[in-house]
Amino acid sequence: MKYSVAEFFSGCGGFSRGFSQSGRFETVLANDIKPEALKSFEINHASGSMTPITVREDIRLVSLDQIETHLKAQGVNRQSLDCLIGGPPCQGFSQLRRSEERENGQVVKFRGYSKLSSDPRNDLVLRYLEVAERLKPKFIVIENVPQMLNHGFDGRLGRLSETVVEILERDLGYNVVVGVLTAADYGVPQIRDRAFFIASSIGAASFPLATHGNPNSAGFATASITPWITVKQAIGDLPKPIRGVDLGGSDLSHYSASTDPYAIAMRSETAFPYNHITRTYSDSVLNIIRCMREGETWDAASLRMQKKYGRLIERYAKNNSVSTKKALAALTELGEINSTFYKEYYWSAYTRLAWDEPALTITANANFLGSGRFTHPKEMRGITVREAARLQSFDDDFKFITSVSDQNRTDKIGVAMDMIGEAVPPLLGKAIATHIANQLDK
Repeated sequence: MKYSVAEFFSGCGGFSRGFSQSGRFETVLANDIKPEALKSFEINHASGSMTPITVREDIRLVSLDQIETHLKAQGVNRQSLDCLIGGPPCQGFSQLRRSEERENGQVVKFRGYSKLSSDPRNDLVLRYLEVAERLKPKFIVIENVPQMLNHGFDGRLGRLSETVVEILERDLGYNVVVGVLTAADYGVPQIRDRAFFIASSIGAASFPLATHGNPNSAGFATASITPWITVKQAIGDLPKPIRGVDLGGSDLSHYSASTDPYAIAMRSETAFPYNHITRTYSDSVLNIIRCMREGETWDAASLRMQKKYGRLIERYAKNNSVSTKKALAALTELGEINSTFYKEYYWSAYTRLAWDEPALTITANANFLGSGRFTHPKEMRGITVREAARLQSFDDDFKFITSVSDQNRTDKIGVAMDMIGEAVPPLLGKAIATHIANQLDK
């Protein structure tokens, strides 16, 4: 038996892709405001037995009657929807954007994003709950950044998530469980932590059990789970990209030989995937990543390079009878020292992925190497769109469309990376879907 799922804030549909891959759900409705993302959703969800209705509109501008009408057209009446899923945009919950006033070390006043009413993006959470109240699905799932759980409301840290739980439990009658799930624990080759609310109207809510774990952690040997999937397992069978060429639709022979179960499961059976492209980087960026070692933090790389440069500076100053300051300036002018390594950056800026570990969080800025650990472990480039998709557990048949007017265009790398970075990893979605389906079966 298959159950129904509707997705709001769907983006390109990573979450519902996982629900479909579970074999237990059919997606009946999707809503988002980004045109390219929703076009990608439509193209990639068109092959199932049910074609989802897509609504490109701000959720606050779509009436509850309209939503209900769309679902009725899919044969889903009020209270018969099995699962409602969505992740309201997380920018309003970022700790980096919240300002606080402190007095004697204590928070006395919040500014900026402290109140639900002060940031229109926080209205999206309330609107999502209003949709849930009207539809009364059997399950409700909310995904967001972990910072949401600490977000201030009514002058107290953590009050926002408590308010969401109160609404779900007291006003809507659901049983709710809240927690942070790590995508790597469910077979995604990425250490991505996200907060989840799962609400059930048919019994006690719960999270799926982890299927994977850190092989270096205590007790792993007795845990009866699979080691985390590594970057090499995820992308090692993809060839070096050809600048300016998308190999999508070409012969499967472009795949490298691999016996890894993850890579094999991700592969297309019909043609080489689209989106295996990366941007061109400036010489200044290339000169930085040339010096980076795989898995190394920016701080560690800076210390290593400064020690190396220190010896050059000392030798130059001695041989030319100049100060170390002048020696540094001269060697920088000669190109023997990259002064960037004397600057402070975010700890994972410009860093290389480690072959033998999962990736760090893939974000919408994954095409900007200064924004995180998005540099290829070995090659002089950032990861391709397809490699980012693999690290998010998107299968190779998923095509990221980067133009609303032309579904054959896949070359706008920033647009595609935005879709991937904002998505719920499909394999994590699949784990949640399978768990919920088992509860619905009972």
